[in-house]
Amino acid sequence: MKRVQAVAILLLGFLAAGARGQDGVKTVLLDDFESELSGWSPVKIEEGAGFSVDGDSRVAITRDAQHVKVGKGALVYSYEVTPAAIRALSIQRPKDLTGMKSLHFWVKCTSATAVMVGLNETGGASYQTSVYCPAGAWQEVALNLDELALDDPSKGRNGALDLDQVESFHLVDLGGFLVRMIPDIKGPRLMWIDDVTFSSKTLPQTSGATQSGQGAPIYLVDSFESPVIRWASASFEVGGTPRVNLFDAPLAVDSEAGPGGGKRSLRMTYARQVGKIQGLIRNLEKVDLRKATGLDLSLKTARDGTFLVSIQEKGGARYQQVVELRAAEGWKKLSLAFTAFKLAEDSHDENGKLDADQIKEISLADLSAVLPGAVPGVENVLRVDDVRFSLGK
Repeated sequence: MKRVQAVAILLLGFLAAGARGQDGVKTVLLDDFESELSGWSPVKIEEGAGFSVDGDSRVAITRDAQHVKVGKGALVYSYEVTPAAIRALSIQRPKDLTGMKSLHFWVKCTSATAVMVGLNETGGASYQTSVYCPAGAWQEVALNLDELALDDPSKGRNGALDLDQVESFHLVDLGGFLVRMIPDIKGPRLMWIDDVTFSSKTLPQTSGATQSGQGAPIYLVDSFESPVIRWASASFEVGGTPRVNLFDAPLAVDSEAGPGGGKRSLRMTYARQVGKIQGLIRNLEKVDLRKATGLDLSLKTARDGTFLVSIQEKGGARYQQVVELRAAEGWKKLSLAFTAFKLAEDSHDENGKLDADQIKEISLADLSAVLPGAVPGVENVLRVDDVRFSLGK
């Protein structure tokens, strides 16, 4: 139950303040959108002009039940994805989040996309992560605050989010960054958010530096034990005119788990179309992987196929490993040393080796539809679980 403490409002100027429930968990409510709109605004970033108020976008409170997740109100953000500007939803509301461990809210978008979630400190440091947002359905976002990565290392005073220095919260549709490369994603959009809350409760760690069950150091890319999806679906059509598509296959976290334990895995459902490579991408550009020596992951396919595991460096070089999966085998756990990855034929790297400190992203791709004998229109389900890098000393 949400309880607003008037004393905290008077002393701190918050529109909503902390409450301690019967379970001893303390919460700080940023906004539940049950009253009038206050503090939220659309902003834009234009090349050469920096930040400014976005007069072409709109923010409002909706009481339409089909667009409200919790209570009777939600925020609706109307904007357009164009090459001219990056558009964001922001609120400047200083918060002392001392003692808070996690963030929870709901988001819904009219188009499937990835949404960047960020907290800014006084002084300009920004801590961010990106989450997948399906088209037309509420996506729950629940993550630990220490999973947010520092955007610009030169601005972070100590490399960690200072919880007593948080001054703003923002959401950005990453379509604004991608539209120049993929013009087809431009156009008007709506985003709804509801019930933005910080909590003193630590959630199960699904990403970040940790240890394996045997005590070995690892970087956990994803265990999929939370509703947050950090991956994006992508495809490449190799026909007469090559074409890249993003967010074109639905993703979901469901209750089928891989061999590494846990209760959930990531599911991608798609139709194999002749001449089309379908895949998944996970960006790791802000992660320190300099000690990484190999990649472990578990995969399961509903249909036999040939798949490609790729690691891309920040300079563009791609290193790959081909994997054959059979539906009858069920889950297949892979442990791939970096030395086993081969430089892609259409890629170039000056030193000819995979550099752990240069890792930008990892991807998985189904090659079956571009190989001889491909059958068009066959639906496949690819599952992924327990993705991690092994770390050396």
